[in-house]
Amino acid sequence: MISIAHVQDLLERTDDYTLSLYLNVNPGYLENQSRTPAWRIQLKNALSALEADLKPTAKAAWEHIRIRLDQFLEGYTVGSKGLAIFINPEYERVYELPLPIDHQYAFGKPLVAPLLWAIDEYERYLILLVDQEKAHFVTAYMGSASVNDSMSLELDTEDWRERTQVPARIGGKTMTQGSHIENVIDRVEEQQERFHREVAQRAQALIEAEGIDRIIMGGSEQAAHAVRSLMDPKTQRQVIGILPIPVRAAPHEILAQALPTALEYEREFEAKLVDQVIDMAKSGGRGALGRKDVLKAVDEGRVELLIVPYALDDADLRTELPIRMVQASGTLEMVHGEAAERLEREGGLAARLYYVVQPAG
Repeated sequence: MISIAHVQDLLERTDDYTLSLYLNVNPGYLENQSRTPAWRIQLKNALSALEADLKPTAKAAWEHIRIRLDQFLEGYTVGSKGLAIFINPEYERVYELPLPIDHQYAFGKPLVAPLLWAIDEYERYLILLVDQEKAHFVTAYMGSASVNDSMSLELDTEDWRERTQVPARIGGKTMTQGSHIENVIDRVEEQQERFHREVAQRAQALIEAEGIDRIIMGGSEQAAHAVRSLMDPKTQRQVIGILPIPVRAAPHEILAQALPTALEYEREFEAKLVDQVIDMAKSGGRGALGRKDVLKAVDEGRVELLIVPYALDDADLRTELPIRMVQASGTLEMVHGEAAERLEREGGLAARLYYVVQPAG
């Protein structure tokens, strides 16, 4: 799993002579199924464009980089949908991404914004599928899903035969056969409730151990609601939806049904966050709006959370701001759709601040 820590390490090991490449190598795309895949043609064009703009002081570094890149490509076999490559004369780092990514390239400071976007856009989710006797814990991340754990209810019926064969007497009266059946049903329901409680506890342990913030539930709607009710209040709030996903669905089917809900939640989260920070800024709270005020706060080290539109039109800021936020251990949120449009109307950048500087005098 790629995390902010990986990006921090990347920034520590790279410099101003770094080749950054993002390639959509998805073999499922028709264009990539030709004898010469489209991504290789795009790569060739990108390298030609970069070479044409090289400054004389960068040519020696570029030669070393091209050697390292050619060595990598010579032995490379496509094994993912996306590829992120960072190379300087002394170092290289390759990330195989389980999702297709837009083709982008740069030479100079490392271009980490698309990598941060992928980390943020496709955060880790726990997809919990449960019914009355089975539970599957599926981890979804960056457009892929895998079964993390499973649980099954094994009914304990060891003493049921003896208890149901001998009629019980209550108040001097013999219980009817119906009473025996009801007794068995009660025992099954007790064990199912215990099973659901164990499922809830296992889900809580997983999200705490793996740093997961969001849960999607599926399987039996009744069982899903029962398990959710047995979670602690914090975990209950992390459940963003209960969907009709069959317990026995394959991972790719689970992901296909869960992903729209996850992305819709991301858009709603972004919209609320943008509204919150804009309100803070306009009320004189811990917020800043517009490039001038936000960049000043970044320079002063006061930015806790920086919000930018994903398609930031300033190429220098698109490269520089993510680097500065990662190095300052701040948080960068790249927003889309309505949230990005609102942000543009308010100056293009927004920030939540650690503290507010009061005007002098």
